[in-house]
Amino acid sequence: MEEGGSLRGHVMPNFDDQSIVLAILAGSLILFVTDAVRFEVTALAVVVALVLTGVLDVEEGFDGFSSSAVVLIAAMYMFGHAFTKSGLAEGMGRRVLGAGPAHPGREPGVVLRVTAVSGLLSSVLSNTGVVATLIPVANSVSHRLRVPLSRLLLPLAFGSLVGGLVTVVATSTNIAINEILKNEPCGPFGLFEFSHLGLLLLLVTVLYFVGPGRWLLPRSDVEETLSDRYQVPKFVTEVLVEPTSELINRNVADIEVFSRFDVTVLGIVRGSGERPVLAPGPYNRIRAEDTLILQGSPDDLLRLSEVLPLQQRKSVEAGDSRLYSDDVRLVEALVPAGSLYVGQTLASAAFRTRTGLNVLAMSRHGEIQLSRLQDLPLEIGDTLLVQGHLRDIDRARQERQVLTLDEVQAPVASSQSWIVILTLLAVLLGAAFTEQPLAILGLAGAMVLVLTRVIRADEVPRVIDFKVIALVGGMLSLGDAFQKVGLDDVVAGGISNLASGSLSPQLILAVVLTVTMLLTQVLNNVSTAVIMTPVALKLAASLGVSPEPMVMAVVAGSSLAFLSPVAHQANAMVMGPGGYRYRDFLRVGAPLALLTGTVATIAIPIWWPFAL
Repeated sequence: MEEGGSLRGHVMPNFDDQSIVLAILAGSLILFVTDAVRFEVTALAVVVALVLTGVLDVEEGFDGFSSSAVVLIAAMYMFGHAFTKSGLAEGMGRRVLGAGPAHPGREPGVVLRVTAVSGLLSSVLSNTGVVATLIPVANSVSHRLRVPLSRLLLPLAFGSLVGGLVTVVATSTNIAINEILKNEPCGPFGLFEFSHLGLLLLLVTVLYFVGPGRWLLPRSDVEETLSDRYQVPKFVTEVLVEPTSELINRNVADIEVFSRFDVTVLGIVRGSGERPVLAPGPYNRIRAEDTLILQGSPDDLLRLSEVLPLQQRKSVEAGDSRLYSDDVRLVEALVPAGSLYVGQTLASAAFRTRTGLNVLAMSRHGEIQLSRLQDLPLEIGDTLLVQGHLRDIDRARQERQVLTLDEVQAPVASSQSWIVILTLLAVLLGAAFTEQPLAILGLAGAMVLVLTRVIRADEVPRVIDFKVIALVGGMLSLGDAFQKVGLDDVVAGGISNLASGSLSPQLILAVVLTVTMLLTQVLNNVSTAVIMTPVALKLAASLGVSPEPMVMAVVAGSSLAFLSPVAHQANAMVMGPGGYRYRDFLRVGAPLALLTGTVATIAIPIWWPFAL
C-alpha cells in the first residue's frame, strides 16, 4: 500500500510530538479503564490537549466532530428510536421469542431464537438499543416458559455484539473505522461488504449457545421471589403510630425526618381496618394506630427512632402481601444506556418525585445494595427493586429512562411502522446500489422520520446519544494525531520486528485480532478500533499485503467483547437482571471468544486475500 494514505498524510516524525501523543493516549486509556471521568469528557479533553500542545491545529482538532461518521451515527440513533417507539422491535421480538407452546423443555429453542433475533436486529440497529428492548421481552418469556432468565440474557447480549459485524452501519465502531479508511487507497467498506463474515460468526455464536455454551450458563432459581433476591426483609420494618405521636394528621410529604434519615414509607396499614395505603402519595395523612411500613437500613432506622420514638411491630416477611396489592406492584427496573439517570443519584435526580416510584433495593454487578441508596450515583446496568402504582409503572415504561421488567401486554405496532420499515429499506438499498454517501442517505432517512412525525422534532435531542458522538469525534481526532506524528509506523514496526520475519501474514492477522479483542475488554471499542486501524494499515504496508484482511481483523476483534461486564454497555445491562457475576462472563465468554476469533482468523484471508 502507498505511503501517505492516512487521514492527512505523514510528515517527518517529530519525537516531541510523538511523546505528547503517547502521553495523551496513556492518560486517556487510564481514565477509560478506571472510569474516573465520564468517557465523553475524556474524549473532549483529548481534543483540547492535542490542540493546546500544537500536535493538531484547531481545524484538525474538530475534524472528527464534523466527519460524516458523526452524522451517520446520529441518523442511526434516530432509526433505532423509531423502531422502538413504533413497537416494531419489541413486537418482532415477542412474536419470535414467544412463539410455540409453553413448557420448560423448549429451552434450547428459546436460547437459539434469543441469540439469533438479537444478532439480526443489531445488524441495523444499535446493539444497546436492541438489548434494552429485548430484556423485558426475555423476562416475559422466562416467566411464561419457566426458563431461568440467566439462561437467556448472556446469549442476548453476546448475540447483539456479533450482530454488529453484519453491516457497516450496525455499530459506531464500524462507522468510525470506515471514516479512517475514507482517505486510504483501499477505500471504505461497502454497506454489506463484510455481512458474510458477520453472519458466519453469528451462526457460530448461535450453535455455541445451543450446544456447549448452554451448559456453561448459570441457572438461577425460577421460583425465587423479588423479595428473596433483593433481601428485602432485612431492611423493611413495621412500626406502630402511637396516639401521642407527633406524626398524627401530618402528610407523608411534610415529614422531612424520613428523608433526612434515608427512610422510605412504603405503606400505611390503617388501624381502623380500612384498606391499606401502599406507595402512599405526598398527601396521604397519618393517623393514630396506623402501622407504617418503613424501608431503610438498621442503622438509619435506629437513628430515626432516637429522634422520633417508634414502636417496632415486626419485620415484613419475604413476599409479604403488605408490599403490593391490585394497584401496587413490586417490579425490577433497569437503568439502560442513554438514561438521564446515569451518573445521578436518586436524590439529585428527584427519582421519587419524577416517577412516583419507591426504590427498595439496588443490584450492581451482582451485589445487592440496600443502604444509603439515595446517595449512590446510578450506573448503566443497575437494577432497582421499585414499588409503585400501576399508573406510575406504566408511565416509567413509556418514558424508557428505566426499563421495567414486569409482565406487560405485547405492544401493538403503530400505523407508522410501515414508514419506518420503508424508509430504512430505502436507505439500505440506496447505499447498496447508488454512489451516494451513506451519511447523506442516513440523514435523508432521518429527515423523513421527522417530516412524517414518526419522531417529533423536539424528541431529536433526546434520541441522539451525544456522549457517543463526543467519544467518536474525540477518538477520531486522536487517531488523526496518532497517524500524523508517525506512531502507527512505530507500533507496526515494533510488531514486525517482534515477528522477525518468521510469522506468516495470517499469524500476524491473528495477533492483530487478539490484541484488538483484549484491548476491547478494558477500553471502549471505539477507542480500540481507532487506535488499532492505523496500526493494521501500516502492518499491511510493511508486509506488502492487502490492507483489507488486517483491517477486518480490527473490525472483528473490536466486536468480540465477551470477557467482562464492563467490556460493553450491552454486557453491563444484562448483568443485574440476569443475576450474573464477573466469573460468569469469563466462563461463558472465553470459549466463545476463542471460537469466534479462530473462525474469523481462518475466514478473513479466504474472503479478503492477502495478495495485492
